[in-house]
Amino acid sequence: MRVDLGWGLEPLRVEIPDEALVLTPPQATPSNWSACFEAALAAPIYPAGGAGLGGHRALRAQARGRRVCVLVPDETRKDVASQLLPRLLRHLHADDPARGPASISVGVATGKHPPCAAPPGAWVHRADDPSLVYVGHTEAGTDVRFPRAVVEADLRILLGEIRPHYFAGYAGGAKGLFPGVAGEAGIWHNHEMKALAGARLGQVEGNPCRADMEAAAALAGPSFIINIIRDVSGAPISAVAGDPIAAHREGVRRAEAIFTVAAPRRAPTVIVSDRSPVTMNLYQACKLLPPAGAILEDGGLIIMAASCHAGIGPVEVINDKIYRLGIRHSLPPRHRVALVSSQPAAAVAPTFAEHAPSVEAALAGRAGPVVVLPFAGDLVVRAEV
Repeated sequence: MRVDLGWGLEPLRVEIPDEALVLTPPQATPSNWSACFEAALAAPIYPAGGAGLGGHRALRAQARGRRVCVLVPDETRKDVASQLLPRLLRHLHADDPARGPASISVGVATGKHPPCAAPPGAWVHRADDPSLVYVGHTEAGTDVRFPRAVVEADLRILLGEIRPHYFAGYAGGAKGLFPGVAGEAGIWHNHEMKALAGARLGQVEGNPCRADMEAAAALAGPSFIINIIRDVSGAPISAVAGDPIAAHREGVRRAEAIFTVAAPRRAPTVIVSDRSPVTMNLYQACKLLPPAGAILEDGGLIIMAASCHAGIGPVEVINDKIYRLGIRHSLPPRHRVALVSSQPAAAVAPTFAEHAPSVEAALAGRAGPVVVLPFAGDLVVRAEV
């Protein structure tokens, strides 16, 4: 049968065995950006007791007359900034422009991703910027530094998206602040924790990596999140706002209903794919492997269909910091990964993956069941056997 895989900027149609099992996220009722945004801000979520700046007050009241720093994700979180930032800025000035924030700084939270374009008037974070301000260490020993605009603000507003993440459990929440605009030494130290038990796809509680991120973010001072939840098609489903931890946990609860799928069997061959930006390069596409690991038989093959139209990425980082530390423990002890991309075999050769010219070629001669995850970046797979 023919199946369309996410692949990259355009879908990739492939031929797979007729008996293959195709797993996709559950259907969700779509909404729209405005409805999700307004509903979230109308009911911000805080921890019991009203901890944090302004207690349980609405965002506009917390921001009024104060210095505000808004952090938006880079292009690896497509559409979030372009959809949420204009709405936020209008919201902050809706009642009376003269009574809005004293100042608003907008920064692009790139973490350690390459530099990217920024909205007009915004700045782009650089993790290697020597002017980052030291604010302390976490209990785990993570060095925490942020841009001066972040540290000097009275309130930080973090715009983001809640979706599965291979070692932070789910994206979003405090992650927009740390590692979003943190220093590189602290980011690397935190990411070393991805090898620890609990730092797993779909797990936020008891996750040492996420706990350290949230502790680091708290050192910057009071923050407020606005996080969108979207389905596999990219349509907004819901949003949460409020405390970076309490609101994020409610967002994760809602997201689990959208992204969790049960697999009735394991298989010796699992095909994974997704659309850009997840498949823009191998650095990002590695995130597609843990969902496959949940159902791959020992000695099995993962066929990763990712266009990698933006290139492979830093090979040493991919092989060591991502695959070795953060991915391999989610896969069976014996496994292979075949990469079907737009890159030549020579570009793939130094990586942990082996080059395959097509999905069909990688499948040739394979025996046993095949499971296909066309949008693996949006899946938390639970094996039933």
